[in-house]
Order: sequence, then structure tokens, then C-alpha cells
Amino acid sequence: MNKKVKKVKKVRINFKALLLLLLIIYVIIMLLYTFFTIKIKNIYILNTSLITDNEVILKSGLKDYPSLFKTNTKKLEDTIKEIDLVEDVKVTKKLNGKLIIDITEAKPLFYNRNNDKVVLSNGKEVEKKDVYLGIPTLVNYVPNDVYKDFVKALKSIDKDIIGMINEIFYEPDINEDVVIDNYRFKLLMNDTNIVYVNTLNIERLNNYIEIYASIASAVQNKKGTLYLDSYLSENNLFTPFTEQSSNEDKENLDDTGEDGNNGE
Repeated sequence: MNKKVKKVKKVRINFKALLLLLLIIYVIIMLLYTFFTIKIKNIYILNTSLITDNEVILKSGLKDYPSLFKTNTKKLEDTIKEIDLVEDVKVTKKLNGKLIIDITEAKPLFYNRNNDKVVLSNGKEVEKKDVYLGIPTLVNYVPNDVYKDFVKALKSIDKDIIGMINEIFYEPDINEDVVIDNYRFKLLMNDTNIVYVNTLNIERLNNYIEIYASIASAVQNKKGTLYLDSYLSENNLFTPFTEQSSNEDKENLDDTGEDGNNGE
């Protein structure tokens, strides 16, 4: 009986293809290794004027340029937000080792003379420092709920307009012991005008220059009191100073300035 002999086919290994495959795997591994171990090479801190780069780097723990991959952007943003003058921050990582920290600085809104603190647009209050120049002074006591609303409202005002305010007085509108407007403030401007405004209409302050310019020619550039607290946006009343009213205002302000309580 004849037995059939099965022929075994020899498998030829394509060494060139195998070598190419191994090379590809090696390259992928090396790329992954490089990606996971690459360190931060450059740190770019954008849009700061009051905050120093060194303050940001020390606070965020980036002094030794740690691993780019291990740096958690969300955690880093939360840490940087702990800096008093930071309103907001966005951290971006680049594969070439760049770390970009884009900061929105908090605006110094005013100096609260009652507690010797500078109030910032992010709601924080910091010790008075020489760097906070050109901001108004809150002179007298403000009830806590009104104070919080005022700070929140004032952050919408352009910093150049804030720089035009000299002093802030809390002065609710009261008529015959009836409170008409509990959220009204009197602002002494650097140009000697007086402005009445409330938190509801405070954004009209952003148009202060244009509003007064439209009035100035009619009153022969006289200074006076501008009422921006009206509930009708087009009703911006202006009363020029007389010599008597100017003296009375000055006496009232001197009397008010002597009474200061903590606005917290």
C-alpha cells in the first residue's frame, strides 16, 4: 500500500518587511516616550502688568520646568487663580514644550478707606500698596448688601473712567424719611464735576465723557452735578454749580468725610 507523502511548504520570512515593522514600532515607542517625558522648555505669561512673571512661576510650581505631560492644565489654572490680582487664566500646552499662560488681571476698583483695603474686580480685598495708583477712594460706610452689589456693578466700568473718579460717597436718595433709592452713590470726579449714579444704571458711567461733552457747550463749559441715576436712560440731568452751591457741597463733603465705617 502506497502512502502519500504530504509536502510541507516552507514559509519564507520577509526580513525586510519585518525590519520595517520593527522600525515603525520603535519609532512609535520613542515618540510616545518623548511625548510623556518632555519637559516644559519655555513659559510664556501674557497680558500682565501688575503681576510679575516670577510671582506666577513660583505660585504655580513651574520653577524647575517639570514634565509637560504631567502638568495638569486645570489644576494649574486653579492654582494661579489663587493670586489676588488674577481675574481669570487660560493655560495652553504645546507639543514643542511651550506652556502659554494667558492671564486676565483683576482691576483695582477703589480704595476702601474704612478698612484700609484695595477692592478688586474679582471681589478680593488686598492691602493698600503703592502700585495701586489712580483709583478712587470710598469714604463712608456702605451697607453690606449694597456694598457687594456696588463692587459687582463697578467691575463693568472701563478702567480709564474709574481713573477719573476721585472720591466715592454712599448717598441714598431719601425724601422726607422715605428711601427712594437705596443704591445711589455720589462720585467726585477729577474734573470737579459731581456725578450721581446707582448700581442699576452704573454702566452709563462708561459714556461719561460723551455725555458731559454734549452738555458742556450748552452750559458754557461750566462744571456741575450730573445725574445718571434716572431710570430713563435719556434723562441725564445736569445742574451747573453756582458759587453758593459749590460752597455748600464742599461743606457737606467735609462733614461726610469725617464719618467713616467699615463697608464690609
